[in-house]
Order: sequence, then C-alpha cells, then structure tokens
Amino acid sequence: MSKSKAELSVTERLILQLVIYRTKNPKHLTFFGDNEYIAKCVDVKPDTVRKYIKELEELGYLNEVKDDKGRRHLTYTGKEFAPIIADMRDFDKNMLKQERDNYLRDLNYCKHELELTQIRNDTLDKENSSLRLKLLHTETRLMQLENFLLSHGATKEQIEAMVKQAQQVPEAA
Repeated sequence: MSKSKAELSVTERLILQLVIYRTKNPKHLTFFGDNEYIAKCVDVKPDTVRKYIKELEELGYLNEVKDDKGRRHLTYTGKEFAPIIADMRDFDKNMLKQERDNYLRDLNYCKHELELTQIRNDTLDKENSSLRLKLLHTETRLMQLENFLLSHGATKEQIEAMVKQAQQVPEAA
C-alpha cells in the first residue's frame, strides 16, 4: 500500500479531488467553498470536513489562504496521492468496449439460463403436483380397500400380515 493510501482516508481523498476539480479552470485558481458545501459534496458532516481540511494542511496536501474579506481559499500543493476516481483519458477505449461487450454477452447468457431454469422449475412443480395427486388418490383407494376388508371380517393384524407378505414377494423374485 502506498504511503498516500495509508495516511489518507477515502473522505480526505474525495476532498482533495474536489479541490483539484474546482481549481482546474484558470479563472479560479483557488477553491473557496465552505465546509457545508464540501460536506454536501462528499456526504459527511461540516465538522468532519473542518477536521479533514486541517489534517490535509498539516500533511502538506492543501494550502489555506484568507482573502481580504476573511474567506478561506484552498489550493492543492501538488503532493502525490492515490486518487479514488481515476483519469480515464489514457485508457484504451477499444479494450473497454470489448470488456463491456463480453459482460453483455455474459448477461444475455445468464438471462437465457435463468429462463431455462424457470421453465424447468415450472415443469418440476407440475410433476410434483401430479405425483402428490396420484399419491392422494392411491392413499384414498388403500383406505377404501382397508375399510372393505374390515367390513368383511378381516382384522387389523390380518391386514398387516397381508401387507408384509406382499412386501416380501418382490424380494423373492
């Protein structure tokens, strides 16, 4: 990890990048936004901004000057730091487009797989419902058969013996 990454927080680097961005215009060589403005830009409280600006001055990243009306003006000293938002001017645009196309192709493949999975899930749900219905029908017929046997004088023990005997028949074959 570089020294600037170790000594600067994410918020401090955001503040530095805001100051650099606002001072790129030759007409505005200094940044004069107050703590509340900076706090809104980097989504922290004004007291946190005040603390971080003081720390950035002590570390040598920012210079603070007061104008004749007592307003604070900040300038970036040029000290190196690891920015959060990279400068994209030197990136190969074709490579980025290829990467984007690859991700879009992967996305389309995943969408297709999701559709197939949903179809398979629907099919399995229908099969499950059908099997549950068949099981319910079989259990109903079994209860009817058991009631028929009981009404014709068979006992529960005799019915259990018949069931055990029926289970042993496939094993012998």
